[in-house]
Amino acid sequence: MTNIDSALAGWYIPGLPYELRGSTTQKLDLESLSLLTSEKLAEAHNAEDTSGIQIVISDWLYNLVRSNVKRGRVFDLDDVLATGRADCLGYTKLFSAIGPKFGLSLGIVEVLIDNAGRYVPHHVNLLSLSNGTYHFIDAWYGSSNIRHQRIGALADGVPRDINEEELCGIQAIRGLPDRCIDAITLYIKGNRFLDRDELDKAIKHYSEAIELYPNNSRAFYNRALARDRKGDTEEAKLDYGQALKDESCLTRVLATIEELEDLIKLDEKGIGETEQDIYLWRKGFKTGEQVGYEEIGRRYKISPRDVQSIVSRVESMCIR
Repeated sequence: MTNIDSALAGWYIPGLPYELRGSTTQKLDLESLSLLTSEKLAEAHNAEDTSGIQIVISDWLYNLVRSNVKRGRVFDLDDVLATGRADCLGYTKLFSAIGPKFGLSLGIVEVLIDNAGRYVPHHVNLLSLSNGTYHFIDAWYGSSNIRHQRIGALADGVPRDINEEELCGIQAIRGLPDRCIDAITLYIKGNRFLDRDELDKAIKHYSEAIELYPNNSRAFYNRALARDRKGDTEEAKLDYGQALKDESCLTRVLATIEELEDLIKLDEKGIGETEQDIYLWRKGFKTGEQVGYEEIGRRYKISPRDVQSIVSRVESMCIR
């Protein structure tokens, strides 16, 4: 049994939607469910039917992951499995590892500008559906189907930045190649060395990240910061020039995490999933725009006053 299979064996398994239930009572373990989802996909008559089943599986998988892994500051997959905590990159690695067990094709993409127009260093999963469409899964924002304004992905075989309105014109969009994900991981590790003022180690990690994914201007910018601190002014100047050379690079460099980071408290404070969802709808994380109390109330079959009360309570617990 692999590390991931061993970790998953102890997970809580949420109830199945009716579309995935078998004709006989199924043993609720993940191995049996993997076989069941394969059968359901095989029964589909065409690409549209297959895509419908894929979406149902994806939504169930989202609930499975969120039931067992809460928000944290953990990005390596082994550590995610060991601690039951994940940051946005950790979640994407986890979904990409588990998805194929249930017949899903999942990749990892960067988010450069989120659905509300924030410049963010963020990551989500790209779910490729059989009918040629896509869903984006964002466990950090609390959505199994989200749209962000600008992403970094593999477009027609080339890693590049893509605006939302371009998506329909791209023949093939996929998650970033493994080398780019490795580069992002190296960049994050470099940041931790930079925070501890271990400059040589930080520079080494940024340099390795740049070699694997030269489009990531954040690595150039942070290597410049590290070189500046060391007194390597000329080398730092070259890195700053590379990091700020065009609008696309600047988008990455301007990214901030403050509003995203606050969402970690939703799990740290033990707030339930329904209350989290209500808060995330109201604050616009799911849609990019605030959703009204009345609309949220209709969605959850509660009064607008109850919605307002829940949002106020969550805010009092989580806002700095």
